Amino acid sequence: MPCPSCGLENAEAARFCGSCGRRLTATCPHCGAAVTPGLRFCIACGGPMPEAPVPASRPGGGPPDSSQASERRLVSVLFVDIEDFTALAESLDPEDVRILQASYFEVARSVVSRYGGTLEKFIGDAVMAVWGAPTAHEDDGQRAVLAALELVAAVGKLRGAAPDHRLTARAAVATGEAAVTLGVEGQGMVAGDLVNLASRLQGKAPSNGVLVNEATRRVVGDAVRFAPAGKARLKGKSGAVATWRAVELADVRSPGRGAGHAGPFVGRDGELAELMELYRRSVAEGRSRLISVLGIAGIGKSRLVWEFERQLDALPEAVAFHVGRAPAYGKGITFAPLAEMVRRRARITEGTESELAARQLSTTLVELLADESERQWIEPRLATLLDPGSHAAYDRDELFAAWRRFFERVSAWAPALLVFEDLQWAEAALLDFIDHLADWSRRHPIVIVALARPELLDRRPTWGAGHHSFTAMHLERVADDGMAQLLDGLAPGLPEPAVRHILDRAGGVPLYGVEVVRMLVDRGQVRIRGGRFDLVEPLESVDIPETLHSLVAARIDAIPPSERAVLLCASVLGRRFHPDALAATSRLDPGEARDRIAGLVRRELLAADEELRSPGRGQLSFVQDLVRDVAYRTLSRRERRVLHVAAADHLESLRESDLVEAVAEHLVEAHRAAPDHSEAPAVAMRAVSALRQAAQRALALRVPVRALTHLQRGLELVEDAETRAVLWEEAALAARAAPRFELAERFLRQLIEWRTTLGQRGEAARATAQLASLLLATERHGPALGDLEAALKGMDASDPASLELSGQLARAHLLVGDHQQALRWADRTLDAAEQVAATAVAVDALITRGTAQTRLGDDRAGLADLHRAISEAERLGLIGAELRARNNLAWLVVSDDPHATMEAARGGMELATKMGVGDMVLQFGQVAGAVALDTGDWDWALEMLDQVRDRPQAAAHRIGSAASEAMIRALRGDPAAGPLLDALEPLDPDTDAQIAAGLDQARAWLAFVDGRLDDARVLAERAAAPSLGAEQHAALALATRASLWLGQAGAAEAGLARLEGLRVHGRAAAATELTLRAGAASLAGDTASGGIYDEAIAAWRSLRLPLHLAMCLIERHRLLARAEGGTEADGLAEAEAILQGLGARGLLRTIRPVASSGSP
Repeated sequence: MPCPSCGLENAEAARFCGSCGRRLTATCPHCGAAVTPGLRFCIACGGPMPEAPVPASRPGGGPPDSSQASERRLVSVLFVDIEDFTALAESLDPEDVRILQASYFEVARSVVSRYGGTLEKFIGDAVMAVWGAPTAHEDDGQRAVLAALELVAAVGKLRGAAPDHRLTARAAVATGEAAVTLGVEGQGMVAGDLVNLASRLQGKAPSNGVLVNEATRRVVGDAVRFAPAGKARLKGKSGAVATWRAVELADVRSPGRGAGHAGPFVGRDGELAELMELYRRSVAEGRSRLISVLGIAGIGKSRLVWEFERQLDALPEAVAFHVGRAPAYGKGITFAPLAEMVRRRARITEGTESELAARQLSTTLVELLADESERQWIEPRLATLLDPGSHAAYDRDELFAAWRRFFERVSAWAPALLVFEDLQWAEAALLDFIDHLADWSRRHPIVIVALARPELLDRRPTWGAGHHSFTAMHLERVADDGMAQLLDGLAPGLPEPAVRHILDRAGGVPLYGVEVVRMLVDRGQVRIRGGRFDLVEPLESVDIPETLHSLVAARIDAIPPSERAVLLCASVLGRRFHPDALAATSRLDPGEARDRIAGLVRRELLAADEELRSPGRGQLSFVQDLVRDVAYRTLSRRERRVLHVAAADHLESLRESDLVEAVAEHLVEAHRAAPDHSEAPAVAMRAVSALRQAAQRALALRVPVRALTHLQRGLELVEDAETRAVLWEEAALAARAAPRFELAERFLRQLIEWRTTLGQRGEAARATAQLASLLLATERHGPALGDLEAALKGMDASDPASLELSGQLARAHLLVGDHQQALRWADRTLDAAEQVAATAVAVDALITRGTAQTRLGDDRAGLADLHRAISEAERLGLIGAELRARNNLAWLVVSDDPHATMEAARGGMELATKMGVGDMVLQFGQVAGAVALDTGDWDWALEMLDQVRDRPQAAAHRIGSAASEAMIRALRGDPAAGPLLDALEPLDPDTDAQIAAGLDQARAWLAFVDGRLDDARVLAERAAAPSLGAEQHAALALATRASLWLGQAGAAEAGLARLEGLRVHGRAAAATELTLRAGAASLAGDTASGGIYDEAIAAWRSLRLPLHLAMCLIERHRLLARAEGGTEADGLAEAEAILQGLGARGLLRTIRPVASSGSP
């Protein structure tokens, strides 16, 4: 028999070459026995032998060459050498040394072969062997350690020509990832740091001992008993390496790991009953519910929900069932589960032409929505979810609102069940939508079931926190009796010892039992006779996998090489993919690809979606994510690069806009796999282009965080300076929307510096305008003003860039209270914008001008501008501008008519809710909550504030809402008022002073109600200092009232003077000043104060502001307390009736002693 390596002619019975040690016979991948080449099955165990190697991969893709392919594998490397062999050799005759070495090498070959390893090479008296390559076994680590223990023991029994010398050996096993070249056994098949690690560990091993690294101990688990050996300092290693000494084979074998949902349903009756009960309660109460089901991979999450669906199907009532899976990456990654749900509901299958899909979606909406205007609003936004590239862009909050309302309308037809699978892969935006749906659809029978691995909590530690009806379920391991029932359903007839063996390995994870049975069938180790399973040989002779990784790797290596090569190609495509993509990536003709895919489906490594109504009909998917992960990790970096580029080429050839994320992902991964390759720069530029397109698509879906991620990845790849500048600008816009303000500022400053250096003044000015807008949004008015004024110096007014700068400068002056300058710059901007038809800039400037005019006292012109801005924004579809104008308008009229402000704020809330603009819902809610104190809508305000309390919100909204609620509760004598404010402390040091002033104003009211008038005056004056407009007027009014009640005439006069000096216009502001003027006159003994009070009372009655009217009546009664039975007594009774109607028990307790005593 000739050696294929060195050519030496060996005897027919030889198993290894006598010259180079190369193995001459084929080795069974299942039991390690030698097999004559050409046989299809092993004569020792009956396992199938691998097919002949497939052809080498073609340029631009194709299956990896299985004859001499480079792969990355999890392997265990064994090093053994004889102690003091050099000294021994010096004392022996050379022929005796050769005899001793031959005996030693033969023992090594025999032991390594018996445990299914590959003898890699002899180095002097050292032996190197490998497990995990060229064929993986599920327990390679265990085999390597057991071989090491046996080999060390065997060396001690060697005598040969040196009977007086007792031989001892030292061994080490290191497990980890290594580069493997298949088809070159005995010629450096394994390379990498792992080989050096094993060699160094062997040098530290004790005499007659076996040392292993931490990875080996973890893989072997309890199959071998280990003893800690401390940390070793090894040459070439920067840190100490944890080591363990292998002692002996343990009696108890370690459990396995995994998941699955085949066979009978076992061990989850309690969880299933809980799901049914939660569903029934949700339906009965007409309320939504979020149920989180967490568990490790393979624990049975999907199976539990499948059984849940079966029970729901048996109910007489209809259930609207929806299911969607979050992919790791690929087509439609961000909202893929939602798109899948909508497609199923609309009966749209994969590949349906867009026109037909649109008609089916319309038909579905007609069935669900009776209101045509609502249908017209929802349809384009729902279509954006299904095909964002062909529709207009909408704000994310608006999209969320439309999608939410779709499911609400479905739930009106039948209770809706939404099952989200694999949420550990979900983008943050999808998790945000689930939170949004659970929060906003409280009064709809929508049950959301979220399935995920525990890793979800690493990314989202607050998952489920704050939801009104959230249930967390963690699936524990199944008990042995349940697992035994599972195995009996999967493989009836297995002998009890085999069942017990599998149960020990499975450790209560259903998929472990499932996978073991599948592998036994794949490897031909069981026979099926009459529906009963029988082992070909005792299962104890076949080592069961210690980890699911090893189990899957063994399954992959056991399939025919042609199918294995296609499976490795499929691993780059993601968990779910189309057969055409696999055929194109593997460079196979369709027929050949179909045959190999059929084999993979038959072996249950891939699954085909054949459901008639499934949107993914015809697609393929990996049965388990771990199958794909292990297959992908097997590919060498070179193969990964080639296959990712081939996949990107195929997806680009389809010319579908919604595939751009997948194209970008493949190109990024191709570059990452081989950044030093000669084609890496070209791949990087392609990746940057695709990432920019993916970012634009993410922004169209209002997922700015995703867009920012794409652009940041592009910045990591780009080398061209001009392209980098473009990416800075795009990334800044995405970062601001995210919002990641610090990051946005950094990008913009880099952009400005670059443009300025190149003398590109116009481009630098536009970037400065963006930076100023960002600074104003973060309350950094001074730096914004400085940057804007510097950028505008010397610029031509006709330059389009100056238009953006002047618009931002107008807003900056408005926000710092310089209303004259704001008006001047707004006029300038508006004139210029109208000349060049810059409609968005014009509307924004109109809002600024209108607000400034009103602040300056020109209410008629200012309000007219704001109403015009609202009309223009409505006409142009500028929802953000419309809401900004409505917000400004609502607050500007509060000094005249708080009821008008309340009406505008509640209308704004309704509009913002309809459009799904969550921040503006909170903003209008804050305005409405604050003005409710005046209008008397206390019950409504408390209910509204309670509804928004747990929603994510900015500090300004959180503080404002808490302040409004605390003031109302204090007036009602609720002891919870103080703790509401205490919970906000301490404030962030960067909190804006005007925002913090709201907290002081609330504390001032609490002090006033408690009768701590000095504290109330001090706190109110402190609140007034940084405030502007109506807020400052209200704070000074409270401080002045406290002075009046304290009888401090001078302080009251001073406060009134300051109040009138603010020149806040409007009927409510005038009535406030009139009331306080009457009080000051009464303290001064002016008899005209009664007439002033009468005038103020009349004003309050006309404005319908109950709290202010009651306070005015109380203070008037104090002035005329000596008159008995007159109008003063009637006024006191009316005031008490008003306060009782408001439920203001706290204020009643405070004023009754004052009213009865006739003094403050």
